[in-house]
Amino acid sequence: MSSNFIKAFDKVIELEGGYTLHKNQTESAVTYAGIYRKAHPKWSGWEYVDKEETPPTQLVREFYYERYYKAYENLDHNIAYVMFESSVNMGATAVKLAQRVLNIADDGVAGAKTLTALKGATPREFLYSFTIAKIAYYNHLASKEQYKPYLRGWINRSLKSLEGIV
Repeated sequence: MSSNFIKAFDKVIELEGGYTLHKNQTESAVTYAGIYRKAHPKWSGWEYVDKEETPPTQLVREFYYERYYKAYENLDHNIAYVMFESSVNMGATAVKLAQRVLNIADDGVAGAKTLTALKGATPREFLYSFTIAKIAYYNHLASKEQYKPYLRGWINRSLKSLEGIV
């Protein structure tokens, strides 16, 4: 794993609240270090959590790398980080938003066309446009009453993810 991934991972873990186990009010299962059990029930770290033990950091790191970072590792490191961080937070929606910003079909898959478009993007321009798209998405999502409590945190996270990279 590259040093860019390790730096990105450390920032994302901080944004996710660290290595903690918690349950959000709108979710039906627990989350550990940002890994939501309902979405990822087969993650091997749950064996540790179920025994009230702390999963090894390497398990968390490998999960994030394989699931959210690996597709972006050959991109500009700032674009890779923002796509990684956003994918952790919003899943395939992050890819759809990036595709819309890049004016390509928004299927939510980080395939060859999307990765080529990301490689060809001007980092600073993409990062700003993508962040605006994320905030607009979060604002729309918060029009549903159950998500209103999260809006400020989502906006803060979106802006914080740009710190040190633009």
